Amino acid sequence: MKDLDVSFVSIVESIKADIFQTRNKVLLDANKELIAMYFRIGKVIDENTKYGNNFINELSRQLKIEFPDADGYSPRNLARMRKFYVTYGDLSNLPPAVAKLPWTHNCILMDKVSDINKRIWYAEKCWENGWSKDVLDHKIDL
Repeated sequence: MKDLDVSFVSIVESIKADIFQTRNKVLLDANKELIAMYFRIGKVIDENTKYGNNFINELSRQLKIEFPDADGYSPRNLARMRKFYVTYGDLSNLPPAVAKLPWTHNCILMDKVSDINKRIWYAEKCWENGWSKDVLDHKIDL
């Protein structure tokens, strides 16, 4: 009976590990897709600067009408998407750590670290150490 208990615990631990791995992979894949979408939106905004500042405001208004439950389409965030695109120029140029970080982390990096090499360094350290956005913000301010 005791062997069954040990075996059962081992099976449960294995399944739990698989669940955690799968959850992390799903979150990472979803995050990569969001970052890529924000990059594409930034490109469209950059390609339409001829319409002036009102373009972002109107785009924000239309997206909020179409996606009322979605966050992230404020004029400020749309301007960040443009800055994200302009900064990296091409998705293939996106440093791996930057592509893996959540959008809020990338916004903090763009807003607070102007030097691209330092920004990439912070992105890598953030990814390696699992820094929250508050920890990242604090580390930059040191």
